[in-house]
Amino acid sequence: MLESVSGPRKLAEFSFIGWDPVATLAVEQGVLEVVDRVEGARFKVDVGNPLRLLGEIILSSRNRENRFRFLGGGVGYISFESVKYWEDIRFRVKEEHDFPEMEFGVYNRGIIFDHRMNEVYIYGHDPGSDWEEVKRLMKDVGDEEPLRALRAKSSISKEKFEEMVVRAKEYIAAGDVLQVVPSRRIDVEVAGSYRGYYRELRRLNPSPYMYVLRLDDRWIVGTSPEMLVRVEGSRVETFPIAGTRPMTGRAEEDDRLMEELRRDEKELAEHVMLVDLARNDLGRVCRYGTVRVASLMEVHRYSHVQHLVSHVVGELKLGLSAIDALEATFPAGTVTGAPKLRAIEIIDELEPVRRGPYAGCVGYLSFNGSADFAITIRTLLGHSDSSASIQVGMGVVADSKPEAEWYETEHKAAALLSAMAR
Repeated sequence: MLESVSGPRKLAEFSFIGWDPVATLAVEQGVLEVVDRVEGARFKVDVGNPLRLLGEIILSSRNRENRFRFLGGGVGYISFESVKYWEDIRFRVKEEHDFPEMEFGVYNRGIIFDHRMNEVYIYGHDPGSDWEEVKRLMKDVGDEEPLRALRAKSSISKEKFEEMVVRAKEYIAAGDVLQVVPSRRIDVEVAGSYRGYYRELRRLNPSPYMYVLRLDDRWIVGTSPEMLVRVEGSRVETFPIAGTRPMTGRAEEDDRLMEELRRDEKELAEHVMLVDLARNDLGRVCRYGTVRVASLMEVHRYSHVQHLVSHVVGELKLGLSAIDALEATFPAGTVTGAPKLRAIEIIDELEPVRRGPYAGCVGYLSFNGSADFAITIRTLLGHSDSSASIQVGMGVVADSKPEAEWYETEHKAAALLSAMAR
């Protein structure tokens, strides 16, 4: 399920539900495995850039119906380290991750919620039969038990994390980068239901990009506020976010915090850097002269926070597709730093474990050529019925205070853990 619950109308327009994928596609170490769930066939292909082949498989139908953006296609995620397939980056050998580097289900039937028109549609090859299936599934929906956190442990100590921040600042002082975004993983022993966790997360922290993906016995459950990239026809767009203040529910105080945010020089400088990154990324795949900043540093208010948000748009070069736009923008500068490629190398040196899906993207590649992906942040990975993890990071700049950065990651982790019962 991909759900838009809260946010600006241009971001929260549609929600999609799919079930029983006709095929699954998974990538690990450059090998694409395709499983035909209808015929039971399975085959593997070793290719240089598996995202290209994955895209060819999903986009091959090129159904041009685009009223709903998504009308069947691939839904899934791309892990952070997948960037190695299209950029000149080599990652160090680290402990294997139980989530493949990419994983998509191919859906040819589902439900579309059009929030603009307050309408619901079913798509598929046999809508009558699909409607009966929807009614059956609705009967199975009930109150899911909450997910309980039994214990949680950080992958890195406070001391080690602060050392990581110091090392990142040394690279900044040496002129390697302007910003680095290191992160740490928190492993959680859990009991209960991941669907129940999604229900509570949706209540506590609604956002434009909410998702719950069941991948056999693994889960991805998240509430990301930030788009990586959206492609519709030849139009490409992204919405960089940097700069945050809380929402208190008191209009006068919220307005004061908004003005404080607009005057925060550190937040403004970081935001401008990310807008420049977005313009450069889109410029790699868009026609000359079409990339522009449609809006700059608008304050977007959500249920619990308000962000500085910009909107960068462009027109794809002739012959390019959503796959080209994905490669140009992935991973987002907000989860790497800048310059992006050098920041990724530093992150790989500093962090002890593979990021996996964290800081990658979640979304869809539609049969009609459209695509919409969120940055995989504020997300819980369910490794099994009893094991889950979250990951949190912070942007480090020249004047960052190591201990303050640790406590900021604690604050971010608490927001995700608060949706679990104790």
